[in-house]
Amino acid sequence: MARITAAARLTVRAEAEKFLAKYGFMHPPLPPDEAIAARKLEIVPLSLDDLLVKANLPPHKQAKIQAVLDINERAIVFRSGLGLQRQNWGKLHEVGHEFLPWHKELLYCCPLLWLPAHQLDQLEAEADIFAAEAFFFGGQFTKLSAEGDFGLHTAKQLAEQVYGTSYHATFTHYVEESNVPCCLLVWKPIQEALSIRPISQLGLLYYIKSDEFSGHFQPGMITENEKLLDIINSHHNDVVKHEMQIDLGQGELEVVQAESFCNSYNVFTLVIQQKGS
Repeated sequence: MARITAAARLTVRAEAEKFLAKYGFMHPPLPPDEAIAARKLEIVPLSLDDLLVKANLPPHKQAKIQAVLDINERAIVFRSGLGLQRQNWGKLHEVGHEFLPWHKELLYCCPLLWLPAHQLDQLEAEADIFAAEAFFFGGQFTKLSAEGDFGLHTAKQLAEQVYGTSYHATFTHYVEESNVPCCLLVWKPIQEALSIRPISQLGLLYYIKSDEFSGHFQPGMITENEKLLDIINSHHNDVVKHEMQIDLGQGELEVVQAESFCNSYNVFTLVIQQKGS
């Protein structure tokens, strides 16, 4: 994943806010179909896999691509079977490629998928930032977040009642924009096929840190505890506060405050670090 500087993020935010203002999108939620219509883009029912074969990308790169923009034809092609939330995100992502001036200029000369890997990663990361800033209305998100107590409950309310965005996208943006030292852990419940027994294991997929969060997690540093498993099995769709232990190695443990929430697919844990830790 490309590393995007703070200055570059602010530049993309300014472009996203320019896009919102230009087309009269003043308040959330942002309708993705209206966003692509504003740029005179069209979703076309072509095979994404056929397009990816022509790009000669390795299989692991192909699997990550969910949509492609043909800027000359003003057309967007989605992967078949993509869920609604991912389609909505993809629409704003492709609008980002078309609206960001340096993307647009480059893509008129060279298709995105033919770019060198490092340049492709950079543009993909910038388009994701554009999608987030457009969906969450730039600086408005920070103001609305500050109106509630810090934590997953506020982020959950923003997703459900204000932005209409997925929990994953909202929680991620909430942490990335926070000045609180915190980290979002995303877990996958592990269960045998056709089993009706309660979930007894979790797999840590990845984590997202705020700029203020110090340190990083090594594999094995986070261990599933009974509270997390109880949340999955007994507190579905509730935000539950609890403590967690982080294994710092060499027998040293740190107890941190945390909040967890489980939807139908993942468990999200917000770890809140004490300032100065």
